[in-house]
Amino acid sequence: MLRVSQGGQGGPGGPVLLKYRIYSVLSLLFLLAAGLLLLLGLARGYPEFSAPLLMLLLALWLTWRAITRRGTKRVIAIALLVPCLVFLVIAVIWASFDWRVLGGIAVALLASNLLSSGALSWSHLPGDIHSVKKAHNPYLIINPRSGGGAADKAGLLSEAKRRKVKLHVLGPGDDLAQLARDAVAAQADCIGVAGGDGSLAVVAKVAIEHDISFVCIPAGTRNHFAMDLGLDRSDICAALDAFGQASEWNVDVGTVNGQIFLNNVSIGAYGKIVAEDEYRDKKLSTMLSRIPDLLGPDSEPSDLQFVDPDGVEYDSAVVIHVSNNSYDLGSVSVGGRASMNDAKLGIVAVVHPDSLGRPPVLRWEEEKFEVRSSVTVAAGIDGEYVQLQPPLKFEITPRALRVRVPTSVQGISPTAKNPSLSKRTLIELCDVARGRWPRTNLGLGRAVRPR
Repeated sequence: MLRVSQGGQGGPGGPVLLKYRIYSVLSLLFLLAAGLLLLLGLARGYPEFSAPLLMLLLALWLTWRAITRRGTKRVIAIALLVPCLVFLVIAVIWASFDWRVLGGIAVALLASNLLSSGALSWSHLPGDIHSVKKAHNPYLIINPRSGGGAADKAGLLSEAKRRKVKLHVLGPGDDLAQLARDAVAAQADCIGVAGGDGSLAVVAKVAIEHDISFVCIPAGTRNHFAMDLGLDRSDICAALDAFGQASEWNVDVGTVNGQIFLNNVSIGAYGKIVAEDEYRDKKLSTMLSRIPDLLGPDSEPSDLQFVDPDGVEYDSAVVIHVSNNSYDLGSVSVGGRASMNDAKLGIVAVVHPDSLGRPPVLRWEEEKFEVRSSVTVAAGIDGEYVQLQPPLKFEITPRALRVRVPTSVQGISPTAKNPSLSKRTLIELCDVARGRWPRTNLGLGRAVRPR
């Protein structure tokens, strides 16, 4: 099979093309200009800028109280939040910032973002992406209930039949995993599923067990996995092109106690919310009604013990979120993953602050992670409620799943194309500017022999 070119780039640690180095240097210069302009604007507006800053902090505090309180306290917080936001706007205008300076900051940040995309996105192209021929015996399982009937609205069934793709529409009582195994037994050489991320994980496990390629059809509600593969989530039928001549590469897969997840596992407060019977049909109202009990002043931390990278032991946590590769929470794609091949679990733990001055939010990456508890742990695995027996052992298996996508998909996620202003982005830009492969994604270039 033919590999897709990486624009003349070598492997990790190899030389970087001059144009990417130029993009990176210019991005850093524009970022520096934005910082200098910000300092200039604050100097000119001092001390007036302190008023909008105080209003902003007050608005954030009132928002938190509106979320974590109930009854009269919630009503009062909301009632005070409205005039606070009005005063915030007035304070910004009163501060008389130089709008030319603000405009310059906006232009500089926009230019830096565009240049950083050009400087870094190439480095997230999977090192083993290659072209494959049309599937001989493709099979598709459609979950008609996912995404509020998204598959039916898009006419996916008739389009799949037109393309001569064998399919099965899930009905009441159907066992999704068994259907996938039956398809493999019937000599399917490529298996896909149209549904939410929970359905994808079930079929992906079967594809891994039998070493056949997997096709993701974004017919769920959020389609996080599809987004991070670079698929167009607004065009469900276009994803069927993956059954024809297509591109293929291998992505990492996370496991918790042997159960795989393609996106993430959340335990603690979120796991308890997902456990509610009303959550599936009334997500927002269920969260608002349960958050005060889980995060409010009278809430009790979940019985979740873990050790952070510095060896510090924690006896409890509010939330622990473990993902298959790290999410960029500040990205334009709102929490996507720049890479599915870093071979690292992304771990975020929210704990109650203590007198030792430890930060309430911890974030790091590991290949393995363990959480202990004295009780059964409620978890949301790719959005599906599951009860897990402790200890919870998280691991990541590099390049375990062969994903197959339309040839129009480059294998670069929206997050990689629009990196956020973060420490990781700055490190990558500095590396590329110096002519080095970004140290934060060295695993992307690991060669995997095309099938």
